[in-house]
Amino acid sequence: MPTMTKGSAKSKVTVTLSQDIVHQLDILIPSLEGKSRSQLVEAAIRDWLNNRAQRELEQQTEQYYQSLSKAERNEDKQWTRMAARSAHTLWK
Repeated sequence: MPTMTKGSAKSKVTVTLSQDIVHQLDILIPSLEGKSRSQLVEAAIRDWLNNRAQRELEQQTEQYYQSLSKAERNEDKQWTRMAARSAHTLWK
């Protein structure tokens, strides 16, 4: 059942971790000013999800550029050169 914390709903879940990981978490927690195991695990999962989303975006971007025809690549190069010249002029 979700519990309310700082205005946002949270779900209570149970996970099983190896004793060495729990020990390492417990060593870190005192240095994190009021953080709990739950907060530390939530932050780690959030970072993992963000990294995963970033990698997926990078893969999609790479697939897009690899799918371009030669003409489309040439057009992209022209746009890139024009943008670089404009940026150089504006920021000079």
